[in-house]
Amino acid sequence: MLQRKLLAAAVAAIGFAAFPAVSQEVIFTEIDSPPPAMKVEIVPAARVGYYYIPGYWDYQSNSYVWVEGKFVPERKGYVYVVPRYEERNGRWRMYAGRWDTEEHGGLRNKIVAKKDQVKAKVKGTSDTDAEEHGGLRNKLKDKD
Repeated sequence: MLQRKLLAAAVAAIGFAAFPAVSQEVIFTEIDSPPPAMKVEIVPAARVGYYYIPGYWDYQSNSYVWVEGKFVPERKGYVYVVPRYEERNGRWRMYAGRWDTEEHGGLRNKIVAKKDQVKAKVKGTSDTDAEEHGGLRNKLKDKD
């Protein structure tokens, strides 16, 4: 009985340990020939609540196939990483497009949003407001 519990706990622990590794996996296909030149697309007007994924060359059944751009619902907390090709040692790798957490691209957006908040507060503050909140501007002027 104790062995079964230990075995079940070990299997669960291994499963939980493997889960983060699977979620961080980046999938690619290795190809011998380079992709064709990108096509020029006319990007439609933005739609609220949607993200436009641009068209790209996909590799299917040993040949390149153009996939038209399309709108997909936005995913809060994620950024879309477009498909890309990289050459390595005379071969090409096609990395599939995917949604990724905002850790990298989102940090910049959060910093910009915070800066905008501070700028808006500074613009909206008058001398009267400063006096009401301890007279900070007057205190700074007195130091000069």
